[in-house]
Order: sequence, then C-alpha cells, then structure tokens
Amino acid sequence: MLADNDDGALDLIALDLGLEGHDIVGLAGSGEEAVAQCEAHRPEVLVVDYRMPPGIDGVEVARRVLAGATAARVIIYSNYADPKAIGAAEALGAEWLRKGRLAALRDAVR
Repeated sequence: MLADNDDGALDLIALDLGLEGHDIVGLAGSGEEAVAQCEAHRPEVLVVDYRMPPGIDGVEVARRVLAGATAARVIIYSNYADPKAIGAAEALGAEWLRKGRLAALRDAVR
C-alpha cells in the first residue's frame, strides 16, 4: 500500500516496487485515504509520505494504522527530516526513510 499526495512520486514508487515483484494493493493521495485503504486491504506494508496537506500527516497515519493493526509495518518515506517527527514515528514502531533512496526503500519493504 502506498500513500503520497505527489502523483509523480506515487507513480515512481509504485513502478519501482512493482518491478521488484511487490503487489501494490492500493494507492492513496491523502492521509485519511491511506487509513481507509489500509482498513480495506490490510497490507503487509504501508509506505507513506510525511507531509500530505491539508489532512493528517504520515506520523498520524502510522499511529492510526498501527493501533488498528491494519498494516503489519509502516515506512514513512519523506524529504522532511524533523528529528521530533522522526522520533515520534520510531516510537510508534514505524521506520523513517529519506525520499529518493529507492534501494533503501526496496530493502525496507522486503
């Protein structure tokens, strides 16, 4: 499951992970949609951007998804690198990766 408000980034991640053999069960353009898609599909992994205005951010998505056990793992894949946000994500059990590092994302999804 993938969530990003940037259609270009979402398409790139979907293409890359799809070529790696991963089944993409859903795409979301907002945090709220990501939570709903996770409830519907219960993916093994959710890759979500941190900032997706105007709605909830990736840390809040991770909190809701992990609390509801609607995804086994959450990876926040973002250009934003605020230590407080990263710490909050990691405290929830989510992983934080810098956007653009597709090889690292592939490894994390495996």
